[in-house]
Amino acid sequence: MSRHQGKQKAKPKPKYQIRFANVTAEEARGDKVDISLTCSTSNIMWNLLDLTPEQYASLDILYKQFSEGSISGKIEDHLYSSSNTVQQNEAAALLKTHCLDLASLEDVGNKWSVKWSKLMANGERRALYQCDCGRDHTQFGSKVRHTAVDFTGCLAHAELSINELTSKVLRVRGLLGHNETCQNAILARIPKLPVHPSVYAKALAQLQEGVPLTTIQATNRQMFRAGTYPGQPKDIRTSKFRWIMKSYDTRTLYRQYNQVIGVNTNRAAHLNIDTWLNPESADYNPTLLDAVFHYSARASKGERFEVCIATQEMKEAAWKYGHRSQLMLDGTFGLCNSRLLLFIIMGVDEKRKGIPIAFLMFSAPSGNKQTSSGYNTEILTKLLQKWREDVERFGKRSFEVLVVITDTDMKERGALLNVFPHIWLLICLFHIWQSWRNHRNKVLRGNSPALMNIKARLGRLETELIHTTVFVFALQIIDTERQVLTAMIQHGENSSAAERGIVHLDYLLSFWMKEDLWRSWSDFGCHAAAHLLSCQFEGVLPTTNHLESFNRLLKRKHLARWQRGGRRLRADMLLHLLVTKVLPSIFDQRRFEAQEAMRWENMIRNLPGGEALLKARAESGHLARPNIGYLVPDAHRDTAAQGLYEHNQISVPAHCLDGLLFQCYSAFATEYDAQPQLYQIYFGYNGVATCSCLDFQSRSGACKHIRAALLKTESEAHALHTQLVATQMSESMANLSLCATEQSPISKAVATVTDIINDIPDDLFEDIETVGDEEEVESDSESVATDAGDEFDFSILCSSSKAALNAQSMARLTYELQSTVPKLGDLAAIIPSSGACVQPEHISGLEAFHGTLIHLAEKLQHLIIDAKASQTTITLSAQLTGAPKPSPSAALKRPGSPISSARPAPIPISPEKAQKRKQSYSVF
Repeated sequence: MSRHQGKQKAKPKPKYQIRFANVTAEEARGDKVDISLTCSTSNIMWNLLDLTPEQYASLDILYKQFSEGSISGKIEDHLYSSSNTVQQNEAAALLKTHCLDLASLEDVGNKWSVKWSKLMANGERRALYQCDCGRDHTQFGSKVRHTAVDFTGCLAHAELSINELTSKVLRVRGLLGHNETCQNAILARIPKLPVHPSVYAKALAQLQEGVPLTTIQATNRQMFRAGTYPGQPKDIRTSKFRWIMKSYDTRTLYRQYNQVIGVNTNRAAHLNIDTWLNPESADYNPTLLDAVFHYSARASKGERFEVCIATQEMKEAAWKYGHRSQLMLDGTFGLCNSRLLLFIIMGVDEKRKGIPIAFLMFSAPSGNKQTSSGYNTEILTKLLQKWREDVERFGKRSFEVLVVITDTDMKERGALLNVFPHIWLLICLFHIWQSWRNHRNKVLRGNSPALMNIKARLGRLETELIHTTVFVFALQIIDTERQVLTAMIQHGENSSAAERGIVHLDYLLSFWMKEDLWRSWSDFGCHAAAHLLSCQFEGVLPTTNHLESFNRLLKRKHLARWQRGGRRLRADMLLHLLVTKVLPSIFDQRRFEAQEAMRWENMIRNLPGGEALLKARAESGHLARPNIGYLVPDAHRDTAAQGLYEHNQISVPAHCLDGLLFQCYSAFATEYDAQPQLYQIYFGYNGVATCSCLDFQSRSGACKHIRAALLKTESEAHALHTQLVATQMSESMANLSLCATEQSPISKAVATVTDIINDIPDDLFEDIETVGDEEEVESDSESVATDAGDEFDFSILCSSSKAALNAQSMARLTYELQSTVPKLGDLAAIIPSSGACVQPEHISGLEAFHGTLIHLAEKLQHLIIDAKASQTTITLSAQLTGAPKPSPSAALKRPGSPISSARPAPIPISPEKAQKRKQSYSVF
C-alpha cells in the first residue's frame, strides 16, 4: 500500500460544463441533508490521479461517455443515506468487494493509495483512491520503482464520501473495476508497513513547537516502549501498522507539517512568496504582508529577488533604540537553499543586549559564484532607503541615526553614507585586528623564535594603535618600532624577520594610517561617538559581537529546529518561519523577561532596605564587588615568567615602608629600544601584590611579571640563606573565600587590598591603564594612548566618515594596483593578433571582460580628472612608501539631518550550491 504522491505534470483543465440537477424537498426546506446539491453535482477530481498520457486519454473518453448518459460506460456512482440501514449494508458490501473498506485499506497487501482528500464543512470527508498498478513511476523522474506491484496501466480509481463523525458511507463513485493484468498481479517487491496516524499526529504537534527531530524520534521510542499511543495494541504482532518512525518517514512528516502551516511544497518557493504577498491571490497571507515592508519579485535574470522584514515590534524598537543612537549592520548567507543574502540591522537596548530591528533579504545576481560577495553598494542603498522610509511612515517623523558600526566592508559603509549622510561610522575592532593579523601572518610566515618575537612585538604595537586618541602619537608609535627594527637589521640580528616586520609597518602606514580612516577604528572615534551620543566612552560599541552572535543563534538555534537533517530551508519556509516563529519568540522572550524583572523588583522593594539596593544598582549599573586577585597554576604565564627571570629583565627588590618594589622590563624590550616599557610590581608584607600591566588590571589574576618577581624573591632568599615558603591559593579556595563573613581573615585582606589599590601613590603606578570588558589583553599589551578627557575639542569635528571611506577606497586601490597592473600588462602581451582562433563559446566571456574594462576605464578617467582639478594628486609611490606627516584636523561642523523625501511573472531564485563559512584571510 503506497502513500507516495510525486510531483504531477500539468494536465489540461476540463472545459466548463453546465449541469442541471433537481433540488430535493428536504434541501429546499433548509433541512440537513447527507450530501448537498453542490456536492452531488460535482465531478470526480480524476485529473489529480497519477496518469500517463495514454491513461489520461482513456479516462477522458470514459468520463465524456458518462456525462452524456451512456449506459455502456464503466464509471459507477452510488449514493447512500446515512439513516437507511439497508443502504449502509449495501455500501459496506460494495466497499468490501473492492477492498475499499477500512480493514482492507489497512492491510499490507492492499493496492489502493490516497491521492487527494478534503474535509468539508458539514463533516463529510471526500477521498480519492487510485490503484497502485496504474501509477508509472517513470512519469515522475524516479528510476527505481518502490511500489509493491508492477505497473499494468490499470485505470481503477474510486472517490469515497464518508461522514467523519459517524463513519457512514454517503457516496461511492469512480472506475472500480481493475484490468485483467492488474487482477492477476502479484507482489513484485516487499511492501512498506505504513506508520500509524497517531504517531504522525504526535510528531506533528512536536514539530509545530519547534522540537528538534532527534527529540521527536526519542519521544517516539519512549511512547512506543510505554505503549501510550492511542490505538496501540498490547500485542504488537497483531497490528497492521508500524509504530517506530524510520529515517525515510521524516519526508512525509515534514510534508504534512508544510501543509499544516500553509506552505505548498509542490509549488516553487518564489511563487509561494508571490501569492502570499499578493492581496488578489487566493493564498494571500495578511500576517506576512504586514511584516514585509518591501517586496520585489525577480521578473528577469538581470533583477534581484528582494524581501525586507520589519514587524511592528521591530519598528517600535527602531524608534526606541535606533533613533539618534547607534546601530550595527552586517550580512550573512547560507540560510536557505537559494542564493539569498540576509543583512541585519541591530540596535542595543538599555541592558546592552542586541535587538534586531530590520531584515534585508535579497538574491545574489545572475552568474554570481560566491553568494557572500553577491551584493554591491547600490542594492544596500536601495533597501536601507526603503527601511528608513518605512520607519518614518510608522513614526510620522524624520528618523536619524548618529553612529553605525560595521566591519571593514566598504560597500556597507558607502550605502550607509548614501542613506544617512551625516552619521559617524566606526569599524569593528575585531575585524580590524583580523585584517592586521592576517597580513602579519602572511609576511611573517614561520614558527622560528625570531619570527614569533617580531609577531608579538607587532601585535602589541597594533593594540597600542587601537587605543590612541591623537594621530601624531599613532604615527610616533610606528616610527619608534621602525627605528628598532632598522637597528636590528643594521646590527645583523634577525635581519630577515626585522625586514618582514617593516613590510607590515608599511602596510599599516600606507593603508590604515590615513587620518580620516584612523578616526574610524581608534579610540578617538569612540570618544567622538560618545560625544555625539551624550554617553560615557564605555557606552559606545567597539565591535559587532552582538550581531555576530545573533547570526550564529539564528542559524544554529532558531532555524535549525525546523531543518530536516540539517538541510537548508526553502526561501518560502525561511520567510514564513522568520515572521511567524523566530521574531515573535525573540520579542516574547524580551517581554516576559521584562515582566519578570519588574515583578522581582517589586518584591525586593517591599523588603527592608530593598529600595536603597535598587536605587544603588540603578545608579552604578551593578552592585560593587571587591577586586580579589589570586595565584593559581598557569603553564603559559609560568613559562613566560621563567623567561623574564632567566633574561634578567626583573630587577632586585627595593624595600619600602610596607613591602617590596620591583621593576620589570617588557618581554619585548630589546637593547635597541630607546625607552623600553617598564612595569611596577609591589609585594606587600601582608601578602598582597599588584602590577601596573594591563593583564593584571583587567584579569585580576597573577600576571607573568608577578610570577617573575616571585622567582626573583625566592632566588634572593636562597642567596641570603633565608627560607621562604611560597603558597598558592587555588581558584576553588578563592571562590570559597568570597562567601566568608566580613570578620574572616580573608575579608580583612580584601579590604586591605582595596585600600592599598585606592591609596597607592601616583608616582608608583604611573603607567597603569584600564581596559574594557570586551577583550582580554596579554601582559605586555599595555596601551600608550593618551587619555585626552576634556582636551577633546569636538566642536571642530567634521563629518569625516565620507573622507574615511574615500581614504580606505584609495588605499585599497593602490594596494591592489601593485599586483593587478603587471598582470594586465602581461595579459595584453598574450592576446592573439587574429580573431580566427576565437571559439564561439569564448565570445560571451570576452565581451563581458571588455565591458568590465570599459567601465573600469571610465571610473579611473573620472577619478584622474577630478584629482587634477582639485590639485590633490598623490603619486602611487608616495602613497606606498612615503611616511605621512601629521597635519592639523580641518575644521568640521556636523550639519543637520536632510529631509527625506500590471505584475510580471516572477522567475525562480538562483539555487544555492553547497557553501560553508570559511576562515577569513583578508588583509582589508
